[in-house]
Amino acid sequence: MSLFGDVWNQPENGVDLGLGVLPHITPQFFVPRMVDKPQDPIVHAIEREKATTLEKRGARNFEPRDISHGRGIPPLLLLSPEVLWAKSVASDDQHSDQVVSWDVLRQSHPNRSYNTPFLTEQSSDVSASALYHVRPLPFDLRASVICVNELELLESLRMTVLGTSSFLHTWDPVSETFISFGGAENLPNKLIISGKDEMMSSSLLKRFLDIGTLMRRLEVFLSVLRTRRKEENATVHAFSHALSVVLVYLRDQLSRGPLSNFCIPVSSKTLSGTWLYYGDFEEIVVSLASLCQMGLGLSPPQYPQFTMKPVALLSRIYKYLDTHFRKSSSRTLVAVFAYLLTMSSKNYLQALCRSVAYADNNSQRAATSQQPQRTAIGPFDIEDFDQASPEHDGVLFAEGDELPSFIPRDLAEALPAAQKSLNLLTAAKPGHPVLNPPVRRPFITWVWSTRDIQDLWRTGSHGVPIIGPHSPPDPASADVNLHGCGYQSDLIGFRVFDLEPGSSGDNTFNEHSMHAALESFILSFPSVLPSITPSLSLLTSLVFSPLISHAASLSSALLSIFLDKNSFLYVHDHLVLLRSHMLLTSPSFKSRLTAALFSDTDDREVVAGGGKSFALSRQRSRSAAGTAQHSTSRWAVGLAPFLTERGTWPPGGADLSFFLRTVIVDSQDTCSFGPDDSQQEHELGSRRIAEEAEVRLGFAIRDLASDTGRERWLNPLYIEALDFLYLDYKVPHPLDVIITPDTTSKYQRIFAFLLRVIRVESAIRAAFRMTHQDVLFPTLNQSRKLLTHFRFVAHSFVATLSAYIFDVAIGGNFDAFLARVAACRLGTNSEFTDVFSLAGAHSAVLNDILSACLMRSAQRAAGDLLSGSLELILEFCVMIGDLNDGRLQEYEASSVLDVLFAAFRKKISTLVKVLEVLLEKDLKSSQRQELLLALQEQSEVRHAPGGVEALRHLIVRLDINEWWKNLTS
Repeated sequence: MSLFGDVWNQPENGVDLGLGVLPHITPQFFVPRMVDKPQDPIVHAIEREKATTLEKRGARNFEPRDISHGRGIPPLLLLSPEVLWAKSVASDDQHSDQVVSWDVLRQSHPNRSYNTPFLTEQSSDVSASALYHVRPLPFDLRASVICVNELELLESLRMTVLGTSSFLHTWDPVSETFISFGGAENLPNKLIISGKDEMMSSSLLKRFLDIGTLMRRLEVFLSVLRTRRKEENATVHAFSHALSVVLVYLRDQLSRGPLSNFCIPVSSKTLSGTWLYYGDFEEIVVSLASLCQMGLGLSPPQYPQFTMKPVALLSRIYKYLDTHFRKSSSRTLVAVFAYLLTMSSKNYLQALCRSVAYADNNSQRAATSQQPQRTAIGPFDIEDFDQASPEHDGVLFAEGDELPSFIPRDLAEALPAAQKSLNLLTAAKPGHPVLNPPVRRPFITWVWSTRDIQDLWRTGSHGVPIIGPHSPPDPASADVNLHGCGYQSDLIGFRVFDLEPGSSGDNTFNEHSMHAALESFILSFPSVLPSITPSLSLLTSLVFSPLISHAASLSSALLSIFLDKNSFLYVHDHLVLLRSHMLLTSPSFKSRLTAALFSDTDDREVVAGGGKSFALSRQRSRSAAGTAQHSTSRWAVGLAPFLTERGTWPPGGADLSFFLRTVIVDSQDTCSFGPDDSQQEHELGSRRIAEEAEVRLGFAIRDLASDTGRERWLNPLYIEALDFLYLDYKVPHPLDVIITPDTTSKYQRIFAFLLRVIRVESAIRAAFRMTHQDVLFPTLNQSRKLLTHFRFVAHSFVATLSAYIFDVAIGGNFDAFLARVAACRLGTNSEFTDVFSLAGAHSAVLNDILSACLMRSAQRAAGDLLSGSLELILEFCVMIGDLNDGRLQEYEASSVLDVLFAAFRKKISTLVKVLEVLLEKDLKSSQRQELLLALQEQSEVRHAPGGVEALRHLIVRLDINEWWKNLTS
C-alpha cells in the first residue's frame, strides 16, 4: 500500500479526500454457532435460492438512465473513503472478488459460486482452509506429520502399489507392512495430503497400501513355500506356479494403470479416479491373501500353518471359487480363482484318471500289455492263475481316503469300486476293450468357456479324441532340432537343450507365454455360466460325468466276465460247486461223506456201505486188542466205527486224509465231450471248473482250543465231536472278490452245523434199529412205551429239522439267489450293477441261511435251545447204545430216560415259544410273506423265504398236535 499511499492522499482539483490506510483483510467466511433448534438443510437451500432469484431480478430492473446520469462522474470522487470501505464490507455479492485493491496479481479463490451450505461440497481449497482453520494440523510429540501434494503422492504410489518401497513408504519385514518414511528419526510418521485432512488422507492411502502390502506378502509366501521342498507335492507345486503367474499378471496390470504415467496431469479428479481404478485389484489381492491365510488382519506370528495336503488345498480353492460365483464377484476375480483351480488340480485329476485307467497314457498301456496273458480258457495252470492277489495290486487311492469337496457324490461312491474292478479286470482279462479302447481319451480337466461346456454337454467327452493305439503319433520323428537331428523316444526330453536361451519349443517354461495364457484365459472367461450349467456344482457334475461313466463301465465289464458262461470265472458254476459240497446239496457228495464219517448200524463192529470199503485196510489189521478196546469204551453212536478204533479223539493219520480225499474225488461228475460235440466250446469253462474242483476243494483240521481240558470236541460222545473238521475251497483270483474269506467262513459254519445234524440223524436211525431188533425194557412196560414215544418224537424232530434246513433255509434262499444271478446274465434283471453288489447279495444270502438255522449272534438263546435239543437226542441214542451193550442196567436206564425226555420236552416247548417271539418282533414278516406269495404268482422269478421269516416254516413243520403241551409228565 506504500506505493500508492502518497499519491492517493494528494489533493486533486482542490479537494482533499483524506483517505487513510486500508484495513487488514479478514476471512470472508465463518462457521456460525448452531442454534438450539433442528436444522433443515432442504428448507435453508430453498430460502437461499429464493434470495438469489430476487437479487438477480433486482439487477435486471436497474434503469440505464441511472448509469448515464452518473457516467461522467468518477466513481471514487462520488464516494468518501469511509462510505467506500463500509459499502465493500457490507456487500454480499459472491459473484466477484471482495478484495478492493489495485495490486491484485492473481485470484484469491475461483469465481465459481457454490449454492450449498456444506463445506465438504465446496472446492478442495475452500474446504481444506476451513478445516485447517477449525482444526489445525495435528501436533504430536510422538509422531511426525508429513504433508505431500498429489503429484508427489502419485509418484510414490507408483512403486508402493507394486509392493516396492518408495521415498514415502518403506517395507518393514518384521510386521510385513509398509510404513511412512521421511520424517524425524525414531518417530512414526503421519502422511497428510495437501487439501485433505488426516482422516481423508488415511482413507485414500489405505487402498494403495493394502494392495502393495498384500502383493509383497504373497511374494514372501511363495518364497517360503518353495523352501518347503520336503513337504511339497505335485499339487502344491502346481499351485505355487499358478499363483506366481497370477502375481506376474497382477503386477503387469497394476503397472499399466494411471500411476504408470510419469507426467501425471494433476487435477481435482486425478486422485479419486486413480483410487477407483485400483478397486478391482484390491478385491483380487485381498481374496488371494485370504486364500493363503495371510490377510491384513493378521501379523506374521499369527499366520496359520498353510496346508500342504492336496485334498485340503484343492477343496479350499474350490470353496473360494464357489463363494465368488455365488456373490457374483467381478469376472476377473472369478477367472483368477478358476485358473488357480484348473492349474492346481491338473496333476491330481490326472492321477485320479490313471487310477481307473481313464487316461491317454502310453506307458500305462504298455505296462498293461506286458502283464502275463492268462485267459479263462487257458491250460490247466491253477498256481499261475492264482499268483496275483488283491493285496499286491497297488491302487492310487485307498477306499478310506478323503477326496476333494468338488468330487461329485456319484463319483466318490463309484471310485473305490471302479479301482478294485480295474485291478480285478486286469487280472481276469488284460486285453478287455475297456482297458484298451480304440479311441484314446484325454484327461479330465476343467472347462469354463461356453463353447467347451456346450461341446462337453453334447459329446460327453473332453476335447476331440485322438485315434488310439493303432497309429499313435511318434513325437521323436516329428521333432527335429535346429541341427536337423531327430531324437529317439527315450531321449526326446533333451531337445530343450538345443533351443536358444530364453525360448521353449512348447512354451512350457516361458513365463511370458504363461502370462499371455492367463490373460487370454481371463479375457475368454464368461461373465456368467451358460444356462445348461448355471451353477458351479452343475458344471462340476458335467466335467466329471465322463469319468463317472467310465467307472461304471469298469464295474459292468468285470461283472460281464463273471457272468460269461464260456469263462472259467463264471460265478454261477462256482456257486453251484460251493452249494453242492459245503452246503451238502449234492446227493453224491453227501452220501459218500455220510458213509465215510457216520454210521446208522446197530452193531458197532460192522461198517456199513461205503464205510466198509474205506476202512478195508484198517479191518485187515484189526487185532484182538482193538476189539478189547471197544468192549471197554462207550459207543459213540452215529459215528463211523473206524474213526474211534484208535481209542483217541480226534482221529488222525493218513487213512482219514485218504478217505476224505476219496470222498471229494469220487463225488465229482466230470462230463466227457466228444470231438464232434457242438457244445464243446461253450462248456470249456464249466469243464475246467469241474476238473479243478477236486484240487480246489479239500478237508482240513481246524485249530481249536484244547488247553482247558473241558473242550467238548475232544469227546466223540458229544455233538461237537466233528467241529475240528472243515471243508475249504481255494477260490481263483479274481473271483475272490465275490467269494471272500468272510463268506467262506460262513459256508464253513453252516457245514459244521450240518455235520452235527447228520450225526444226530444217523444216531437216531441207529437207535431205531437197536430198539426195533431187541426189547430193551422187557420188565418195565412204562419205560418201554416212553422209549418208543421218545424215539418217535426225536426222529420226527430231526427229520423235520433236516428237511427244513435243506429245503427252506438252504434251498429256498440259495436257489433264489442263483435264479437272480441267471436273470442278471440274461439281462432280464438289472439288480446287480457291479461285482461288489453281487458280493454283497452273496453275503446277505449266507446271513439269511445262518438266521434261518438260528446261528447268528443275535439268536444265541434260540440257537442254544436248538443245539441243546439235538444234544439231548444224541444222549438218548448213546444211552440206548449203552443199554444195548449191557453197560447200563434196565433200572438205571429207566431213570435216565425219564430225565432226558423231560429235558427234551422242556427244550422243545421253550424253543417254540422263543421262535414265536422272534417272529412277533418282526412286525412286517407276515406282510412280507403275503407280498412274496403275490409276487411268486405274478412272476416266474423265485423269491427267497428270507432269514428270520423262514422260521415260520419251521414252526409249521413241527408237530401240529403240540405233543410237548398235551403229554402229562
